Parts: sequence; structure tokens; C-alpha cells
Amino acid sequence: MKAAIAIIICLSLFTTSVTVFATHKEKPVQLITQKGNNLFAFKVSKPWQYAHVEVLAVNGDCVSCQTLMRRKMVINFQDVKAGTYTIKISKGEYVQEFEYVKK
Repeated sequence: MKAAIAIIICLSLFTTSVTVFATHKEKPVQLITQKGNNLFAFKVSKPWQYAHVEVLAVNGDCVSCQTLMRRKMVINFQDVKAGTYTIKISKGEYVQEFEYVKK
């Protein structure tokens, strides 16, 4: 009888610890929308605030480089030439890239 009670207690503690310490994995960077012809919007999770954001041209030149001060950011491509651009968001070892084509 004592062994059965010990097993039940161990199982309940294990189940509780799994539900309490389980982490919800969400993407740190989520594309909101590519609004209109010239706007690119994205949102990051809270720990990603202050990430590094770069906009790179096809040839590798840095068009814009800044620190993400808020969780949402809208990049305006109105003043750049038509072409393909890479938006690179990085924090620590993690890097996520998006591609934007301006027509």
C-alpha cells in the first residue's frame, strides 16, 4: 500500500512540474504584414526588445541599421531603389531574416 501511495505522489509531482515548467515556444519574430507597396511591419516577443535590425541590399550594403526600441517596427521602403532587400533581426546567437521586394 505504501508503494502505491509513493508512486501516485511521484506521478502527481511529475505531472505538476511538467505543466508548471513547460515553456510555450513561440517565434521571437513574427511578420505582421507587408502593408501597401513600401511598408514592412513585424513584431517581436518581449525578450527580443533591443534586438539589432539591419536592412541589407542584394550586394550586401547596409541600407539601414538600428536597435529595436519597441516590440513593433514598421520599415518604410519609399526612399530606396527598386530591388530585393534582406531584413536581418538578430539578438545574441539567434538571427532571423526576411526578404522584401520593392517594385
